[in-house]
Amino acid sequence: MARLFANTGAEAGPATKTVGSTRTLWAGNAWRIFQTGRHVQYTGNDNDRDMILQAIGGFIATNTITAYHRADINMDGIVKYTGLNNDRDIVLQTIGGSVATAVRYEQVP
Repeated sequence: MARLFANTGAEAGPATKTVGSTRTLWAGNAWRIFQTGRHVQYTGNDNDRDMILQAIGGFIATNTITAYHRADINMDGIVKYTGLNNDRDIVLQTIGGSVATAVRYEQVP
């Protein structure tokens, strides 16, 4: 049985997201090697949105790659920055959807 910890400080938010009656993990952390923080972030240094753009080549936002990749936030096998079912929008939704500078921190013991 998994145990959720009641952290304080930046990690004080809910540890999981509830979808219907199912608890799920928060989506959006495009994990990077030597990552400095355990968080989902849309803007600023070390943000997850830029990781998606870098994964598709870094310049042409309409490019996609077909692969299960760290930047494949919705895990559909396609890393996509713009358009329908893109991975970038999920990062924004995870941090709250309206304030692009918000950050969602992971809860780890």
